[in-house]
Amino acid sequence: MNPVSRQESPLTYNARPNGAAHQDTLPGRYRWWVMTLSMAAFTLAFVGWLNESWLYLFESPIWLNRYTEYAIILAFGLWRIRAEQNPYTRKRLIILVTVVTGFWWLIPWLMPMFEPYAGYVWSQPVFPALHTPGTLTFLLTLILVFLFGRRIICGFGCPCVGVRETVGFPFRRFSLRSDWAWRLRHTKWFFFVWYVGVMVATQFPPNAWTATLVGMFAMVVGLTYFGTFFITPITGNRFYCRYLCPFGATFGLLNHAGFYGIEMDTERCIDCQRCEQACDMGIPVWRQGKSTGEVTGIEDCMGCARCVISCPTDALAIHDVRNLFRPALRQDASHLLKRQPQAPTPRIEPAHRPATERLSTWNDAEKALSTEELQRQAERCLDCGVPGCRNACPLGNFIPDWLEAAARGDWKTAGDLAHATSPLPEVCGSICPQHRLCEGACTRNQMEGAVTIGAVERTLAERALEAGWRPIEPSHRNGRKVAVIGAGPAGLSCAERLNRTGVEVTVYDRSNKIGGLLQTGVPSFKLDKALLARRQTLLEQAGIRFNLGLSVDEVMLSHLLEQNDAIFLGLGAQKPRSIELPGETLSGVEQALGWLDRINAGERESLTGQRVLVIGGGDTAMDCARSALRLGAEVSVAYRGPEECLRASPKEVKLAREEGARFLFQHIPLECEGAFKVHGMRFGTPEGTAVVGADRIILALGQLADPPVWLGSFGIITEPDGRIRVDAKGRTSHARIWAGGDNILGPNLAVNAMATGLTAAEGILSRFSPVAQLIEGVGVKPPSPRHYSQNALCGLTPTPGEKIQFRRNG
Repeated sequence: MNPVSRQESPLTYNARPNGAAHQDTLPGRYRWWVMTLSMAAFTLAFVGWLNESWLYLFESPIWLNRYTEYAIILAFGLWRIRAEQNPYTRKRLIILVTVVTGFWWLIPWLMPMFEPYAGYVWSQPVFPALHTPGTLTFLLTLILVFLFGRRIICGFGCPCVGVRETVGFPFRRFSLRSDWAWRLRHTKWFFFVWYVGVMVATQFPPNAWTATLVGMFAMVVGLTYFGTFFITPITGNRFYCRYLCPFGATFGLLNHAGFYGIEMDTERCIDCQRCEQACDMGIPVWRQGKSTGEVTGIEDCMGCARCVISCPTDALAIHDVRNLFRPALRQDASHLLKRQPQAPTPRIEPAHRPATERLSTWNDAEKALSTEELQRQAERCLDCGVPGCRNACPLGNFIPDWLEAAARGDWKTAGDLAHATSPLPEVCGSICPQHRLCEGACTRNQMEGAVTIGAVERTLAERALEAGWRPIEPSHRNGRKVAVIGAGPAGLSCAERLNRTGVEVTVYDRSNKIGGLLQTGVPSFKLDKALLARRQTLLEQAGIRFNLGLSVDEVMLSHLLEQNDAIFLGLGAQKPRSIELPGETLSGVEQALGWLDRINAGERESLTGQRVLVIGGGDTAMDCARSALRLGAEVSVAYRGPEECLRASPKEVKLAREEGARFLFQHIPLECEGAFKVHGMRFGTPEGTAVVGADRIILALGQLADPPVWLGSFGIITEPDGRIRVDAKGRTSHARIWAGGDNILGPNLAVNAMATGLTAAEGILSRFSPVAQLIEGVGVKPPSPRHYSQNALCGLTPTPGEKIQFRRNG
């Protein structure tokens, strides 16, 4: 089954909340007072320059002139140096702040020295006169940039970088990173051409034209330099460096012409894309490196080396003129950080109990990892720039975030983060096919194996409860009421999300227990039913009401529509899929879900000495086979295709084999044989036909949605296969009824059902908004429902030419 993603586009790095005393390689989120303080400092630096240039207030005091900026850089620089966690960046900041303080502030202010100048002297430059063409500083800087790259000045000595690195650090996460933002970088060449004109003009005596050219250039540079301070909350801290700096453009050309560069060993790269998220200049480091083996947009590289030191596999490395004399020199992360290459940290999976022990009990088949093992696994997360795990998760779970919290033992925070997107993390951790979703997308698969995400998520809720986590009941109710029909994954997800916003929610279900198929169709050795009971208690503590053991019929739905503002239908898909197999009505032939329901209800008759034949190749077939083995049967599993096409989880297939199940591949069922009671099944095989003896046959061929016929009286449209038709927000053709889960998808993953439940909840909430109420009040029709085609193996596919999109979780 294809995952149902609620995301419209791939997610990138989710910046972590940072304290004022913490900054690391990747951008962070800072509190409002930190950003306010930074903006105040930017404003003071701007006013200082403006005062000396035009305002002339207070007779140009030493505390409000062009040197004010450097004093601010020193103050914030000391703060930043203390807060910086990365040793290489801390060392670079020390050099940067020292150079700016000494060469740009103290020397020109306390002991100004005239600098030699080649060309016509418009005004006598004071050392260091980097921006004045013809000075010794200017020429020496060009030579050093040619040899060692732009980092000589932009990484270690530029006041422009200094103020943006120290004062502007809270705004790093706002750096523009889209394709159009990358193309926009060419605007700096306009200022570069203007700068070249100034360089030429200043070699001759000034006249009206050249004085205007130079004066306008100085004013524009000053205004853009200081003016971009005030758009950092929108554009990030390096907007001026990226798009407007004429001197940076000059040094960028030398980056291309000289010896400097950043190369990528594509064999080492594991596609984590941390390098791109670490780059405040928005260079597509990973894409360029994977394509050519080097960063081709090197003219924009400031030389901060954040991309290099953020690489967990030493795939990126700097080279410069030193490589001419030391060809083996590789300035990768290990070299710059003065560390040994990182040793592999193996994947640790929860061990399964021995097969003989598993067969003697219906308890959990896995041995939970210890707290120490869980934290070690969580520490393996690379915090990717583009988190494949999160993008592969239909819920868009904050996986790297709660792994980071778990790694430091902060289980309460981990619980908060996990529940922010998933109402049932312990369920997802237990039964999700992680090998196809989060763990399958983990970049550590290219190293020593994926992070054991499922094991951490499975235990996270329990550890969080032990640490004091509790669901928060809304502080007030907003007067809205919603009835949720069906207490399966979709219904519980919808109810939890609505309740969180203050909606009064009541959940109805015909069963006496919550969970839907989680309760009736999943054996207890895969999902401990005590987890569902505990989750019901938690949801009740949060304010959700449950009305269980009650079937909703046409009359009751009418009453619920009168009493509630909206209805959510999570009816599931529990009608067995029939292949019209001759003899399927014989005694001893059973449908998988009905049989598992009785098993979960405690009706576990002994099958010792009996032959059980399971037909199917999905996880439900494995559940039936493993359950029958626990009842003492001799079990065979027949699947119509080859082994590599099995839809069941490889882990489940392995466990079934260990427990004694026999697999028959490329066996197409033709007929159940027997008079009144089944005694075998005839199959079509590549060799012809074969009969396999059986005392009981369990058909695990999938399910279909089977909504009540009376839904049509409410104007609810269904598809020919029984699925309820909904729009992109989960709304049915009835204006106040939404639906989600298997009754709109067909048989699918629990996590996909949760995703549709959350989407429907967002649709209901958007309908409650005043604007939506106004639109409906003036007679504007609701959006037309979308038509989905049904594929028996894939669960949910679009009709030709249509792209399925669910709203990204914000």
